[in-house]
Amino acid sequence: MTDAVVQEMIDEFALRRLVHRYCRAVDRGDAATLRDLYHPDATDAHGAFSSGPAADLVAQIMAARPFLRSMQHHVTTMNFAIDGSVAEGEIYMLATHTLDAGDRDVDVTVGGRYLDTYEKRDGQWRFTARSIVTDWARVSDPSATDLSHPITRGTAPGSPGPDDPSHRFFSLLGGG
Repeated sequence: MTDAVVQEMIDEFALRRLVHRYCRAVDRGDAATLRDLYHPDATDAHGAFSSGPAADLVAQIMAARPFLRSMQHHVTTMNFAIDGSVAEGEIYMLATHTLDAGDRDVDVTVGGRYLDTYEKRDGQWRFTARSIVTDWARVSDPSATDLSHPITRGTAPGSPGPDDPSHRFFSLLGGG
């Protein structure tokens, strides 16, 4: 195996880790980690929710936290093209959101892709631009969440905030 192939494998591993860290940071409300995943001049186009500097996206996500009952981002197929210290990625995703709508909860499930650009600066890969392509979406109003079945009854409920069971469970994983 050549040094170039080994370096590409290392870079792709780092990019996959970056994408996975994004999912955990956004789902657990870890603003510090989320900000750190983007270069300071990065942009993010999340449609009408937030488009512009990535710092604005982080602020918008944190402002929406009080209205979130649950959020999960799942990534599946990941395609990367790496050229030295720049890279592009097409990341397939499923994102689920349960939102507090006052007198009821509403579920929004999105299937789509992230179109990303990345740069390695000072040895660290980070996002330089991210945009979302929505391939499909479903809205359940009111929410279809039902935890009364014996398979789910009595399990620890997840939370998008610091009271999520993972924060008490992990000693090594932490926010990253």
